[in-house]
Amino acid sequence: MYPVTARMHTLRKLIEGLDARIDGEQYASSVSSVVQHSDRATPGSLFIARSGVRRDGSAFIDDAIAKGAVAVVCTPVVANLLVCKDVAIIETCDPCKIGAIIAERFHGNPSSKLKLVGVTGTNGKTTIAWLIRHLLSHSGVKCGMLGTIVCDDGIVANQSTLTTPSFCDIGSILHSMVDNKCEVAVMECSSHALDQGRVSALDFSIGVFTNLSGDHLDYHGSADAYLQAKMKLFDSVSDYAVINMDDPASWSVADHATAKVISCRTQSDAASAWVEIVEEKIDGSYIRLYGEWGVMELVLPLLGRHNATNALQAVVVAYTLGVSREAIVQGLACAPAPPGRLERVQSENQAVFVDFAHTDDALEQMLWSVRQVLPEGGKLHVVFGCGGDRDVSKRPRMGRIASTVGDIAYATSDNPRSEDPESILDQVLAGVPSDRAQRVHRIADRKEAIQTAILAASECDVVVIAGKGHEKNQILKDKVIPFDDVKVAEEAILEQGISV
Repeated sequence: MYPVTARMHTLRKLIEGLDARIDGEQYASSVSSVVQHSDRATPGSLFIARSGVRRDGSAFIDDAIAKGAVAVVCTPVVANLLVCKDVAIIETCDPCKIGAIIAERFHGNPSSKLKLVGVTGTNGKTTIAWLIRHLLSHSGVKCGMLGTIVCDDGIVANQSTLTTPSFCDIGSILHSMVDNKCEVAVMECSSHALDQGRVSALDFSIGVFTNLSGDHLDYHGSADAYLQAKMKLFDSVSDYAVINMDDPASWSVADHATAKVISCRTQSDAASAWVEIVEEKIDGSYIRLYGEWGVMELVLPLLGRHNATNALQAVVVAYTLGVSREAIVQGLACAPAPPGRLERVQSENQAVFVDFAHTDDALEQMLWSVRQVLPEGGKLHVVFGCGGDRDVSKRPRMGRIASTVGDIAYATSDNPRSEDPESILDQVLAGVPSDRAQRVHRIADRKEAIQTAILAASECDVVVIAGKGHEKNQILKDKVIPFDDVKVAEEAILEQGISV
């Protein structure tokens, strides 16, 4: 539950100028809250009955009214069923769009009072958002954040439950950021959130596009629909579109954007800004960043080429927002890795990393980054899995990549959810080339797989545990259990008698 500051609005003011019609306005002269989950309804609430992928909000109208809702936003078909109820009806053909605007208005249009930065793409969203907030905060600019790992309103930082919350929650959080004197807010925008219109009413100053690879096809149905969802962010971006032009999909995004495009590239000067990777080591990379600021040289304490690209896009945003060249260099040089993003497990003698990579493209990029800095004679051990009730098409691709880029792979369970872990592993292992099959261990128990990999690794080897990253639990068919890859790895290291 996110905090809601007490406030009242007239229903007429909330829908002024919108494509909606009111019936029964006398039942709701004022509105005390805007909700889209009936369990959050309280006396005086306006309930938005939006259609969902799994559930239709109209099925919860009676529950919302019973809890005190005095107004309902719904479609004309649903409105006809409510005429006998003592409740104001806001009838519209698009409850989601209208609801998002109402929620933004209810909270005082907070997105227009902040420099709002939206980050979208398949991979890199969390790291870029994390780095943007770090660079701004390090330079003295107060910055809130909404993302996969944390929701920070400028005073209180809570662990996130969704990459992008509901539009009702977004409005409340952004309002808190304004109250808490934040000047900038950065938020990750998932394809689900963009497709469902959760951010459609927001005013973004800057939009960032990272890349596009195979993911969420179980939801979107096709790669093109997935791309179209990502591009919706740039319908609401007014000033700058910061686009990774190394990605093939970037050209479609750049053509779609109406804001000024700032192109970014890695190892190529054919862009507005680009990054040169001079030297890579296990503890970071020596890089040069080129752009309107001239040239910056520094050691980025984040492993991997993909993080050099992430850093470049974060730098472009920070510089555009007024952070000085000197402050950026200082900030990047001490930038912490986001939890679960090639996060190194504490150990004196062994290199073990935990990473969130859960798509084939993210896994491949991350593993090649690690392979580039393997100690001489070292082997790359890869613990990985695929989540249940999610895009099944990537499973064999994950198996192929882990077994071919890694030297030794350990196929295990991720978050199986309602699926049988062994069936998921069958699909994963179907992608392993026959000549690599002997290098892949099938261990459904994730703890056992992590322990086995760490035990098998020598001091010059590197172990990467992929898929869950910052997550602190594992979702099984009938329960959720505590499970932290970092802690499990630390325990395994201690059990092997290795100093932590």
